[in-house]
Amino acid sequence: MSSSSTDARSGFDSKPIAMRQRVQRSELEETVPDNAKDQELAPLAVEETDQLAALSLVLSAVGIDHVLDEGTHQLRVPARDAKSALSHLEQYRWENRDWPPLPPPPQTLHPQSPPTVLMMALLALFFVHTGPWSAGSPWFVQGAIDSTVILERGEWWRLVTALTLHANLAHLSGNCLIGGLVIHLLGKTTGYGLAWLLLLLNGMAGNLLNVVLRRDVHISVGLSTSIFAVIGIFTGLQLGRLTAYSLTRLVLPLGAGAGLLAFLGSEGVQTDLGAHFFGFLCGICWGALLGCSKIIERARRPSRQALCFSLSLAIVFFCWLLAFR
Repeated sequence: MSSSSTDARSGFDSKPIAMRQRVQRSELEETVPDNAKDQELAPLAVEETDQLAALSLVLSAVGIDHVLDEGTHQLRVPARDAKSALSHLEQYRWENRDWPPLPPPPQTLHPQSPPTVLMMALLALFFVHTGPWSAGSPWFVQGAIDSTVILERGEWWRLVTALTLHANLAHLSGNCLIGGLVIHLLGKTTGYGLAWLLLLLNGMAGNLLNVVLRRDVHISVGLSTSIFAVIGIFTGLQLGRLTAYSLTRLVLPLGAGAGLLAFLGSEGVQTDLGAHFFGFLCGICWGALLGCSKIIERARRPSRQALCFSLSLAIVFFCWLLAFR
């Protein structure tokens, strides 16, 4: 095999490799038998020294004598072994073509500050006005999740109004403190307007699935369905932004989200596990869509964020109007 034809065959692009072990030329030459040194050595690859070191290890593993010339950045083998060596190196490159994997695109925070504290304060003031859970309170009678009424009478607005009601002060405090934190982070990630619209839509969808798929009659209130939807959105965002898929990369974000769901959403005798789970599930779907699309970037303009935020407030207001019409 001539030198020119060998160079043409070995001119494939070099990808980053996982192995990083430097091999000195003198050490490699010692491994070449004297009779091989006297033979014509054909240049097999021209790479950076670290990359040549890894290729050298490949040839050593299959027992092919070779010399690594750090001065000229060449890996040379006896001409009689050039074809076999090239085949092994091509196989090695093919097996490591996607290594190391590309990192996910950097996450940039939204420049606008979300009105999280203001919204949590409004939620607390609304609780002061409605009071805690009471069978005779018109707010809970007209606005709480009631699976029978929703399915038989079609009072779908309860899927939204129930998100603004809380059973007691402890219920409200937990949702405001823990929920406020994750909602604020979502607002910095997607923009405050898109975050609150997603919060509302996913909470509504989670409540709907909980009503339709659960067989038992139940009544519930609280923002927690939306809060676990936010946790699901963050999980879905990680899944949607993966540049390469493997079992480990899929399991890690799902495991982290499920861990939070189990830790924060499964305690308490009156905890609505179904609402938490379905909210989380809806959030994963929306987060994956956001992660693999340009929705967040296209909604980045302040005018669009204001529109989304106004729309979410209008939906809540409209649903309460329907509740007391």
